Amino acid sequence: MQPNHYTITRQGAEVLKQLVAFVSQDVFDERRHDGAIAKSTAFLKVIGDARGVLEQIGAYDFDNEEDDDLPPYTFWWEGPFDLPTNEIEHALASETEGRPGLVFKRVQVNTALPSGYFADLQFAIDEAQGKICTLISIPIDRTELNLGPNWYDIGENLETTIELIVDGIETHPTWVQYFQAQA
Repeated sequence: MQPNHYTITRQGAEVLKQLVAFVSQDVFDERRHDGAIAKSTAFLKVIGDARGVLEQIGAYDFDNEEDDDLPPYTFWWEGPFDLPTNEIEHALASETEGRPGLVFKRVQVNTALPSGYFADLQFAIDEAQGKICTLISIPIDRTELNLGPNWYDIGENLETTIELIVDGIETHPTWVQYFQAQA
């Protein structure tokens, strides 16, 4: 299964914003007959398109805030990444045992806490049944809390389903209280 979409981290969006800002200010692709340098119409369109994409993904939403101003329980995720068989958590492997044709993936769930990393979301995709089996592993102190495995219907698409699961973690009262205590 080839993904038909891409994801970007907040750090990645910041790097692209800096690149677009630099190109907008300091890069020129045209020399006029009087010797002046300028940006061509085509180049300005490319810069405008890049800004538009960054605006669409919300890359400018926090420009007037410092990282310290973000709520400590803001989550975002990276992936999905392939999950090698030897890295599948036992509970997920047991739950999905005997089901043919499953594809195993993982996403990394991040937060604005100083560590940045919050959890691994491992999952098995059963395309034939339109289901996803998830296991969330959250390191807390010197142990690991595993939530799941749980089966869900794959909604509109895989990305939307993952977003709903991550949003469910973020808005669960246990984590809201936990992160408020950490702040």
